[in-house]
Amino acid sequence: MINISATDACEIIERATVRATELNVAACIAIVDAGAHLVAFQRMDDASIGPVDVSQRKARTAALFQMPSGDFGKVIVDHGLTGMELTNGGLAAFHGGLPILDSGRLVGAIGVSGGSAEQDLDIARHALDMNQQA
Repeated sequence: MINISATDACEIIERATVRATELNVAACIAIVDAGAHLVAFQRMDDASIGPVDVSQRKARTAALFQMPSGDFGKVIVDHGLTGMELTNGGLAAFHGGLPILDSGRLVGAIGVSGGSAEQDLDIARHALDMNQQA
């Protein structure tokens, strides 16, 4: 299994914090490896405590299911999988978690929490724009 490096994870977090600052969002940003283990984390100044866990759950969801956490939520609704978000130690079924790919292979995932679901997704997308390769 190929995983994201700590250096790359920190660079992604830096891009995420820049975008969060532009949006005036005090966010928590988590990067996990392909096995959903935490590699890097940043809690921005003034970020609430709750998003610490939520950001990590979004990242874990995106890595474990190899899809955006918002898409995972849609699968739960569309297929009547009530309670699925309670598996794997707790997942997130809303926007803000994205897989990180390298040449089409999963190497990790990002999870952002602290703003609205749409803001969290925007921050995650911005952070991966320079890194993401489908």
